[in-house]
Amino acid sequence: MTIPFINYRKKKNLRDNRNPPDLRQRLIATVLKTITETLPLWMTRYLFYLYSVFEQITNGMFIGKQRNQWCRRLKGGNGWNGYLIAENANTVDVGENADIVILYAHGGAFNIGGPLISLVTFVKWIKAWMLSRGANTHILSLEYGLSPKHTFPTARDNLLNCYQWLVEEKGINPSKIVFAGDSAGANISVIAALELLNNPIAYTVPLPSSLLLISPCFSALTTSQTFKTNYDYDLISKYWFDACLANYLGNSNLLPACPLISPLNNRNLRGLPKMWICVGSYEVFLDDVSSFVEKARSQNISVEFMVEEDNMHNYAITWPISRNGGAQKAVKNMSQFLFGEQSIVYHL
Repeated sequence: MTIPFINYRKKKNLRDNRNPPDLRQRLIATVLKTITETLPLWMTRYLFYLYSVFEQITNGMFIGKQRNQWCRRLKGGNGWNGYLIAENANTVDVGENADIVILYAHGGAFNIGGPLISLVTFVKWIKAWMLSRGANTHILSLEYGLSPKHTFPTARDNLLNCYQWLVEEKGINPSKIVFAGDSAGANISVIAALELLNNPIAYTVPLPSSLLLISPCFSALTTSQTFKTNYDYDLISKYWFDACLANYLGNSNLLPACPLISPLNNRNLRGLPKMWICVGSYEVFLDDVSSFVEKARSQNISVEFMVEEDNMHNYAITWPISRNGGAQKAVKNMSQFLFGEQSIVYHL
């Protein structure tokens, strides 16, 4: 559901009268906070990898013919690697006969996750948009450098190198390319777009057509009201968030409030492409996202903003935590943003 950010933030009693998380959401939030707060980073990474493997196995995509049909590894050789996710990925080139190419940066607080953690979800998107729009979608899921080994701005530069490769070597028109990501990946996508905007001499490519941002982290600070009021409703641990941020900053001497880290604090957003942004009403990032949308719209940037009631962080990309069909609604709204209002049929 789309809710104007101003009205949403003025409804002071809305959060007091909202539905509480259901048992499944409470269990997931408790388990994830416990894992991230108590286990070493290497073990947390491994558990998230096992989750992605389990999801791929249960959907027949871990190995075999179906895996090869939908997924192919790409070696960029210029500061990035990744995977092409598309129908017949084993036989088509990146962008070949594609209506749109989504350059995707995964979430994981800059420290965990990988390009295939959402493989099953990506395939659902591609199938849904083919059925509803007749659209041929290619997703290039980026394998960027993770902290603490790779600190800022490695992930941003990995994305920009990949984007230059798509435009200059593969000949894909920027009007067909979308920067996308969830959580920290959404942060990387916005920061990369701002780098293109603010340093045009350093890059020979224009901005992409749009930004698709799921549960974005627009501020590295944890001072917003919803970081307090939603903390018990969401799955993000403040201890984990701060530790991962410290790894990401490394020895850069940048402060968390720096616009290179927290795009919410960037005074000038004018010139960024149109955006589609979603966030759950249980998210600790809700106020930060709403403030970013307000700032972007005040600078004449077209923003489609979706607040999904009774949903927690990353509900739109992690289907098992979605409530009341939130993930399915996001797929439909994304398709309208990417391909227009005209719809033929919609199935999931």
